[in-house]
Amino acid sequence: MEKLELFQNLVNLAAADGKFRDQEVEFLVNRAEKWGISSEDFESILVGIRSNGAEFTIPEDANAKELMLKEMIRIVASDGELAEVEKKVLANASAQMGYSPETFSTILDSVISRK
Repeated sequence: MEKLELFQNLVNLAAADGKFRDQEVEFLVNRAEKWGISSEDFESILVGIRSNGAEFTIPEDANAKELMLKEMIRIVASDGELAEVEKKVLANASAQMGYSPETFSTILDSVISRK
């Protein structure tokens, strides 16, 4: 999965509740800078959400799946708390990626403990 596609998934996740929190925006700006996402691409992704709604792309590659899940956990936890509804969204995404509930819990715990 390309960084741009992963970034789009993160923007879609952040937009899923209909609003962007300051921490989510900060996280996305940080990732855009880190991954070399241009401001034009960032804006294009935002426009796409408004017109097409939020859609997720599940990567085929196992390493890309794990990276995507970890980044999804990081963005929803960027505000310092992980609500039950956010855990359910992550658990569903994890299941779609083929992870067992036990593996999801292990990945979740490893990411949260490093914050």
